Amino acid sequence: MKIVILIISLLISFCSFSQDLTCSDFKNGTFYVDPEEYIPVGYKIIREGTSQIEIVEDPENKLGEDFNKTSYEIIEWIDDCTYRLKYDETKMKLSDYQQFLNDNNGILTELIKIDGKCMYIKSTLNVNGEIQRIDSKMCLE
Repeated sequence: MKIVILIISLLISFCSFSQDLTCSDFKNGTFYVDPEEYIPVGYKIIREGTSQIEIVEDPENKLGEDFNKTSYEIIEWIDDCTYRLKYDETKMKLSDYQQFLNDNNGILTELIKIDGKCMYIKSTLNVNGEIQRIDSKMCLE
């Protein structure tokens, strides 16, 4: 009987000490995004405060030799769960696409839900009054 009580006590203490992640847990650190239907390769995100580096993982060179596989972004935090992302032209030469995103006020990203160590997000871009949306998942590494 003592063993059963000990096991139950241990299970209760493990459950009470487990932490649920919050939006603020995704403000700094290293994350990854797996390949998806609209993004054929995965990439790593290294985030510190208001700056972010994205490193595309493309060992088979699906995106071509001239594709810049490292990009630098500026994060404008709106709240713990929402931010606007623009490319940092002081750290890199912007492609036409990156310049287009910046000219259209960047990408607005909002938390949809947190599941385990992953954050499900929706990213939107306003192009001539039309909202373009992409849903994705970003996980702690």
